[in-house]
Amino acid sequence: MLKCIIVDDNKKDRENLRLLLSSYCTDVNIIAEAHDKISLKNALENHQVDLVFLDIHLGPITCFEIIEEMDWDELDFKLVFVTASEKHAIKGYKYNAIDYILKPIHTQELIETVNKVHQSKNQKTSKKQVSQEFDQLYSKITERTKISISDGKKIHVLEVNDIIYCSAKGNYTLIKLIENKEIVISKKLKYFEENLQLDYFVRIHKSFLINLSHIKSLSKSDGISVFMSDGQDLPVSRNSKDELFSKMNII
Repeated sequence: MLKCIIVDDNKKDRENLRLLLSSYCTDVNIIAEAHDKISLKNALENHQVDLVFLDIHLGPITCFEIIEEMDWDELDFKLVFVTASEKHAIKGYKYNAIDYILKPIHTQELIETVNKVHQSKNQKTSKKQVSQEFDQLYSKITERTKISISDGKKIHVLEVNDIIYCSAKGNYTLIKLIENKEIVISKKLKYFEENLQLDYFVRIHKSFLINLSHIKSLSKSDGISVFMSDGQDLPVSRNSKDELFSKMNII
């Protein structure tokens, strides 16, 4: 049996992976789950494991930032990174120290990954090698971050990382970009919420969808608000607080 830990800040994604493993990979014993920096470090320090499934983004940080803090020279378990990236180019990449699965997870891909882990179960890997391969994988994932949007006159091709936030304006949406640029698109905010399904975007209010990487600070006085990189203070609704805090690893 492979002793396994599932790490994801989304409860539904953890439940989905647990169900798939219990149904199709009965040789995997799930001994712990984690959802943030603290629970991941505790799980790794308190369990001897063969396999760890890690969601690449745990709030505003990557899971590997946590792995790098651990005091190891080598890893004696297999790392399988899980990503919602739609960049199919990464499918052509081969790694020795790590593996990855794209969301939504396909059963056959999961079975093949578990079989590969069985074959390499007794192999130890230097943390340096894992780090180098993670950097390669992460660069391939993040380079895909472009979105094409038509405003009726022309098609704008935007770097997703340049989007600070999207603001609802009735049947329109204002996209606030870096360098004090903005675009108004004749689509409702829901459209962008559905098309920016990345770990670092979150709906904080009926009127705002924000990029977590552009948050400079968070205020808890007179209601919760976030101070963004363009200098704007944006309100956080009560219904959105828990999701925001979870993505930012705030306890």
